Amino acid sequence: MKKFLSNFKSSAAELKNVRCLTVTGIMVAVFILLDMCSIKVGDFIKINFNFTAIAVVGMLFGPVPAILASIAGDLIGCILSGQAPLIPLSVTSMLEGFLYGILLYKKSGMKLVIFSITARVIDSAVICLIFNTAILMHFGLMSQTTAQLYLRYGKLSTELVFFIPLIIFLLPAIQKFYEKNFRHKTRL
Repeated sequence: MKKFLSNFKSSAAELKNVRCLTVTGIMVAVFILLDMCSIKVGDFIKINFNFTAIAVVGMLFGPVPAILASIAGDLIGCILSGQAPLIPLSVTSMLEGFLYGILLYKKSGMKLVIFSITARVIDSAVICLIFNTAILMHFGLMSQTTAQLYLRYGKLSTELVFFIPLIIFLLPAIQKFYEKNFRHKTRL
């Protein structure tokens, strides 16, 4: 519990770092672009890679910036797309930021790979499948038919096949790039 709280405190302190704010701002923009470039399959299925931007923020700066980035990306994305923000979906977006931040912050090597897989599976199985599906059904944005529910199960399962390798290769590469080019560098 002490480590959890110290990581949370350390993550909050990252907000004082200009690099953190800059990279987080860029990742919010990437989140929005990836969301806008999502692939629509039918009326209710949307495939996008926007979670990768939040995972990067969570890995580099922890849960606090990741939560802020996910809520900013969600709300700005809604405004730009002309949709009204749906608060329960915004809360699940914040949960994604929290999840990626808690599981990926200060991880490297094989631990980063294992926790990346864990974070993506929890995101798909719990946040997307259970919470988001229930919210979409409750607000009438998704029909409550069994066929549509199975279609959503299939979509999320299929996504894992592609998203897990993506996150396994993407996050360590970004971490190495960030460490090599930005970590602990001072101005001349």
